[in-house]
Amino acid sequence: MNTNDLIPASISLPKGAIHRVPRGRGRRIESLRGSLWVTIDNDLRDILVNPGQGFSIDRDGDTLISALDDANFVVLEPASAARY
Repeated sequence: MNTNDLIPASISLPKGAIHRVPRGRGRRIESLRGSLWVTIDNDLRDILVNPGQGFSIDRDGDTLISALDDANFVVLEPASAARY
């Protein structure tokens, strides 16, 4: 995937800011710039997503994405939910 194509649709977060994804199960987080710390309600894992990496949300509940650096990322919908 050419991530440059995603930059216009990306979410920008300054270092220390948090973005909430309600009921995120099935969505995928892709970091374009900056490191992200991802936490999911009732999940004990600490998930780190570095630039060029992604993480698929695999649990119910709200997901919090925290910027460890100034960051740009996208939250992609599951393929089955895409509308054409």
